[in-house]
Amino acid sequence: MNQKMKSLEVDNLKNLAERQYEHIEPLVENLLPGKGVYLFCGASKIGKSYLAFDLGLHICSGKKFWNYDVNQTDVLYLCLEDDDESLQERMFSIAEEYSENFYFATGETFQPEHYIEQLDEQMQKHPDIGLIILDTLAAVRGTLTSTGNAYQDDYNSMNKLHRFALKYSITILVIHHVRKLRSVDPFDDISGTNGLFGAADGAMIIRTEKFGDDTVKFYTRIRRMIPRVLTLEFETEELKWKLVEENAARDDRLKSDPDLRKALAYINEHGGYDGSASEFCRLIEASKKPQSVCGKLFNRSRQLEKMGIYLERTRRNTGVFLHITVASNIPSDMVMPPPPVIDFPPESMENDAVLDQICASESESKASEEGLGSDSDEEDGLPDIGAEEVEDAPKQAA
Repeated sequence: MNQKMKSLEVDNLKNLAERQYEHIEPLVENLLPGKGVYLFCGASKIGKSYLAFDLGLHICSGKKFWNYDVNQTDVLYLCLEDDDESLQERMFSIAEEYSENFYFATGETFQPEHYIEQLDEQMQKHPDIGLIILDTLAAVRGTLTSTGNAYQDDYNSMNKLHRFALKYSITILVIHHVRKLRSVDPFDDISGTNGLFGAADGAMIIRTEKFGDDTVKFYTRIRRMIPRVLTLEFETEELKWKLVEENAARDDRLKSDPDLRKALAYINEHGGYDGSASEFCRLIEASKKPQSVCGKLFNRSRQLEKMGIYLERTRRNTGVFLHITVASNIPSDMVMPPPPVIDFPPESMENDAVLDQICASESESKASEEGLGSDSDEEDGLPDIGAEEVEDAPKQAA
């Protein structure tokens, strides 16, 4: 096959460090990113489709999924192993509301050999779709011409979905099966060659650890997210997976990264910063160069904004300058003192008692103005006596 050669685009690290990329929020905090292709694998009939459908419902509504925050987006669910009636039954069991922004398609009109064109058409019709759930990979696997190499074929089938996800900056969750023979590493259970996992941006595995257990383990290995292991239990009445235990600490790079930790401490202590990036790194005694520290800060700008910290970066002839503000930082001279607390008597108190209390307060105030209640040497109107006079007082009284 004769193809015209394209020039290789080459750049350098200095230019790369100065680029600013749009930060894409995860669809589910610490669980599912906002862009890329991810495998969701498990044994047949273990409940993968129920979990994927419930996940899609939460993302479509923007409601928390288990203990994780969710960023709302439209969803397209390709339910290729069920018909409309089966999906409706599942919806009635799981869904609390029936959104117009949750789209679905069954296998009746799906064409495996043209599925990319079909997905292109749906993205044009519904550009707000941010998540596509493909149930299952078997429906599209093998649609490409075989290369004679199983690894390469698997890689190409996933890479085709990966390119589509990057084209529209969306997430594609691909439901797939596992092998019958179990491995020590759950991710080695993925059916097929390593080409599937190699072309994906991450994977999730759900499996039973012991025969007869009421719970299962949910393993995640996602690019740029800390791996975690969750314990889940299936509620047969609601047909939902419930989170029982989270066996991994949540990702918090602002605390684990030394430079970010020092930067955050300085910002909180000083209420912000306005100056050059190099001076900021000198003040916090950063171990990395300013480009690295600034890049890591701005990659987490959304997380910082939730904490009330806002970043701005400008480039001048003399270098990069930072303007960091803290929303909660209010100057002390702008803080109004709280109003005086007035203790009103109970409603049952008679009017005379109220007047007596007011008159007594006015008398004390007047006495204070005349100096009787001032902090003088004659406190409470009595002369100040020395220690010797105090000792002699009992004798005189005797």
